[in-house]
Amino acid sequence: MRIVIVGAGAVGGYFGARLALAGEDVTFVARGAHGEAMRSRGLVLRTPAGELRTPPLRVVDLDALDAKRGPFDLALIAVKWPSLAAVSARLPGLLAEGGLAAPLLNGLDSEDAVAREVGESRVIAAIAYMSAGLSGPGEIETLAPTRAGLAPYRSGQEPRVEAVAALLERAGIPVRRGSSYRAMLWEKMVWNAPFNAICALTGQRAGVVVEQMEDLARQAMLEVIAVARAEGAEIPAAIADAMIALTRAEFPLTEPSMLQDVRAGRETEVDILQGAVVERGRRAGVDTPVLRTLATLVRGLSPRAKAPSDAESGAK
Repeated sequence: MRIVIVGAGAVGGYFGARLALAGEDVTFVARGAHGEAMRSRGLVLRTPAGELRTPPLRVVDLDALDAKRGPFDLALIAVKWPSLAAVSARLPGLLAEGGLAAPLLNGLDSEDAVAREVGESRVIAAIAYMSAGLSGPGEIETLAPTRAGLAPYRSGQEPRVEAVAALLERAGIPVRRGSSYRAMLWEKMVWNAPFNAICALTGQRAGVVVEQMEDLARQAMLEVIAVARAEGAEIPAAIADAMIALTRAEFPLTEPSMLQDVRAGRETEVDILQGAVVERGRRAGVDTPVLRTLATLVRGLSPRAKAPSDAESGAK
């Protein structure tokens, strides 16, 4: 199987490195000092279970990625939302006839955006459960066990989802299979929207938020659940308590991506995380006062990635 990793930061780099170490044919899209380090000496993964090192990797710039290096059987897309449209437009010429694209982005609309370019049958839903960041060029540090979630984007894709799940598990990445991709995306949002905002605003890791601001985090999580249910996703309220317990047990050191973005002076994903839930709640008649306040405060911290419009997202 020929695999391309588009966006080789902490998420894409980790997934791609594990696949490369498992003997898969992997091409990375990366640039700058990080891309050069991957090309010249490989990737270093520092994990709770120990350190892993890859040999030098095949790394290209997006502009140099063409069908001559493909066609690819699987594209794992791990860029930020503002780059997704440009990346998706390149995919039809890069994927093999039966190739699949799996976007590992935050938010609720990535699968729809990719499907508009490659067709619904060539997309599966994917998420990464991980606490990770770049500690230097060619170096990725993970602070908790990394897992993936996969689900069919459209009915009948179960065998293809299982094939990708088996591929990732052979590479040492546990996979949770889902039957409803919308429920899977919303479930991650239950944690992502509150903790990203609160950590970014306070400068604290997730464990500190749980210990000192648990009520705030829980109320924001319950707002996400209410909006998800209004959109038809069956998310039990008890998942908020389960995620808080999991944060204490496995993810207390997590510094979410929004906190990392604020520290680095990068645009945040406020509009596709907190803002998206607030807007969907508004359309569904569900009030979200905590998330609305968090979104307003985050918007004062840095530039932000714009959310898709209704036309772009396919929202009704």
